[in-house]
Amino acid sequence: MTTETAVTPVSDVSEDFVVDFFAHVDAHDFDWVEQILHPECVIEAPGFQQKGPEMVTIWMAGFFAAFPDLAHRPHRIVAAGDEVAVELEVTGTHTQDLAAPDGNAIPPTGRPIRIGLAEFWRLRDGRVSEYRVYYDHFEFLTQLGLTN
Repeated sequence: MTTETAVTPVSDVSEDFVVDFFAHVDAHDFDWVEQILHPECVIEAPGFQQKGPEMVTIWMAGFFAAFPDLAHRPHRIVAAGDEVAVELEVTGTHTQDLAAPDGNAIPPTGRPIRIGLAEFWRLRDGRVSEYRVYYDHFEFLTQLGLTN
C-alpha cells in the first residue's frame, strides 16, 4: 500500500479516468484505488464475489503477489453516464503462489500469460460501486500449463 492521497469523486467518467485507474492499479497504489471505490462496492470475478473496497484491492493484490510484473493495457473504453465498459489485455509472469478461490494455492509455473478481459463498472456518488470482471478462466489455466 502507498501513502494516502485525497481522491476526488468522478463527476464525468472519461477514457482518461479509466487509463489513470489502471495506472494506479499497476503501480500497486491500492490506497488510491480504495478511495475511488464506493464504500458499498461489489466485485464479481470468476470464482470471487465480495463487497467493499478493501475486498476489491485484496483480490487485486493476490494477482500481483503471484504475478509481480502484472500489467493492464486498456484498449477499448466506452463510458456513458454512470457506466463504463473496458476491454483490456493483461500480461504477467507467474512466479509466486496464486491463491485459489477454494483456499488452496497454485504453485508458480514460471509461465507468462497474455489474457484478454472485459470489465464493467457502475458509478454511484462519483465512485465505482459495481466492479465486474470477465475473462476466460480456462484459457488462463491453459496458459499456466494447468490444463490439457
